[in-house]
Order: sequence, then structure tokens, then C-alpha cells
Amino acid sequence: MVSPRRNPSCNRPTVWRVMSGSSLAVVTLVAGVLIVNPASADPPPPVDPAAAAAALAAPATTPAPPPRPTNATDAAAQLDQVQREAEALTEQWHAAQDALTARQQDVTNFQNAVGPAKAAVDVAKANEESYRKQVDAVAMATFESGNLDQFNALLASGSPQDFLDQMSALESLSSQYKEALGQLSAEVDKTTAAQSDADAAVARAQAAVAQATKAEQDLGARKKDAEMRIDEAEKLLAQLSPQQRRDRNGPGADAPDITGSGVGVEALRAAATQLGKPYVWGAEGPNSYDCSGLTSWAFKKAGVTLPRSSSQQALVGRAVSWDQLQPGDLVFYYSPVSHVGIYAGNGTFIDAPQSGDVVKYQKVSRSAFTGARRV
Repeated sequence: MVSPRRNPSCNRPTVWRVMSGSSLAVVTLVAGVLIVNPASADPPPPVDPAAAAAALAAPATTPAPPPRPTNATDAAAQLDQVQREAEALTEQWHAAQDALTARQQDVTNFQNAVGPAKAAVDVAKANEESYRKQVDAVAMATFESGNLDQFNALLASGSPQDFLDQMSALESLSSQYKEALGQLSAEVDKTTAAQSDADAAVARAQAAVAQATKAEQDLGARKKDAEMRIDEAEKLLAQLSPQQRRDRNGPGADAPDITGSGVGVEALRAAATQLGKPYVWGAEGPNSYDCSGLTSWAFKKAGVTLPRSSSQQALVGRAVSWDQLQPGDLVFYYSPVSHVGIYAGNGTFIDAPQSGDVVKYQKVSRSAFTGARRV
């Protein structure tokens, strides 16, 4: 075998012409290992847009605000529409926050995996260089002594036994290096693949964070626009009498007796302690709430952490039909989901209904109901 650094114009041409099969195998393996380079790994695969947008839909263009209301009746009608839109936007905003948190955790996890993968590649490369130097040294010594192959061993042998001893040593040396280089090649392949996978995963997670952040910013702008419209309409509604305001909010329902046990019932009991607290966009307690803020707060008191948005809460637990509702079940409105409360029994649920209202019991609307989940 010839060292990769030896000048081919040396004065021992027989070494170049004659080479045993075992020695050739060593050369082949050395070449195979030396060309393994983590920098030449395939580039990370392209980001899957569907995976990056799994938790939220792309935000639509903000609609132009309607004409300014000129009387209380028009203001009330406009407020109902704007509140419905604003609630949906707020819940999408919460969903974007949920998605962003998940993507940030992905980045942390994948980045933690990159360090060990790179360290393993560095170790493998150091081992590769060490083995290469050993092979070079053995090849050089064999070359200088002329004991590279069977023919040279035969010529240099003083007796048949001497020849057999030299051949045994050559075969043993070749076999040892073949095995070591084979193991090294496998190690380099494995660690290079691990680094490539980790880098690709980080790239995907970072792209998802960028998209989720952009979506959150877009949704935040839409939420702000909705709040401005609500503020404008509510200024006109301030002209209404207290009775007119009560009529607009609708009647509450009687508080049912809360019996039983389980996570849902405990959450219902916790929510009942918040009766009368005002609805505020984006609030999650303890002084005010929006709809999913109330449910996430109540279930946390019962020992369960729910996603912040109603759309994501609609994915936890198991589905429950209308005729199977039990106290403690999460009740969802609209499609896509943008409102949530906790079923209290007897056709009622507790929720934070809308701006200008408070946490209270209400009759569950069959027409708005789109599903329920039992945690």
C-alpha cells in the first residue's frame, strides 16, 4: 500500500505494480473514509408549509370598517357584528400564541440535539485522522522494507517458515485495519447523518417560529382594529339606559347545584367563584376574563393546563355530543370555533360572554353549539 502523500515517482516501481488483495482492500477503505465530510452532506430538506401553519390559518386582509353609526339602534346592531368578529380574531390571536410557544420549544429541543451531534462528528473526524496516520505509517514502513505483498515476502524470506511468518503478519495487519476502518466509516456516516438531521430540524423549527411570529403580529393588528371599532360603537351605546343595556346582554340563568367530582366539575366550581367579573378582550384573570381565559384559568385551578385559545381547547379530551353533555364539559360555539364555556347542567353553561357583560350562567344556544369536549 502507498501513503496518500508519497510521490509516485519513487525508485521502487515494483511496489506500484504488485499489490495483494488484502492490501488493496485497505487502500479502498482508506479512500472511502477520507472522502466522508460532514460539510458535503445533503442540504436540509425544504420546509413543509403545511407543518409550519398547522396551528393557525393565514390571516385574511382586515376588512374596511363599516360606516360610523349615527344612532343607538344602528350602534347596537353594529356592535353585535363587531363583537362577534373581534372575538374570533382574539381567539385566533391566542391560537397564534399557542403555536408560537410550541415552535419555540421545538427550536430549543432541536438546538439541544445539535451540540451532541456536532461533538460526535468532531470525535469521528479526529478518530479518522488518527487511523489515517496509523495506516500511513504502516504503509510507509512496509514500503521502505519492501514487505508489501506476497512476492516481496517470498523474495525476502530466508526459509519457508520465515515466508509463512511474514505472510501471517501481513494478513493480520490488513484484517485489523479493514475492521477498524469499516467501523470508523460507519461511525462517521452515523454522526454525519445525525448532524444533518439536527440542522434540518432546527431550520424547520426556526422557519415555523418566523411564520408564527408573523401571523401573531398580523392577528394582533386585526384585534387592535376590532377593538377600535368596538370602542367607537360603545361610545354611542353609552347613551342607552341601564334597562336597554340589560336587554341587550340578555338574561342570565339560575345557578345550578354543582355536584359530582372530576377535573371538569372542579373547573366548574372554580369558574363559579368568578361570577360577575367583567369580560375584557385577551384577559385571563383574576380580575377579568375573555371566554378562553376563563376556561383555561378554571381548569388550571383543577390541575389541568389547557391551551389558551378556544380553537385549541376544542382538540383536548374526547368529543361529547349534545345529548351526552355533563357538568364540567367544555362547550364550543361557531365554526370555526371562537367561543367556549363550561357546561353546568340543565341546559346551562358558565362563560365570559362578550364586551360589556360579565361572567355568568346562560342557556346553551343550540344553534351556536358546534361541539363539546370532556377533559
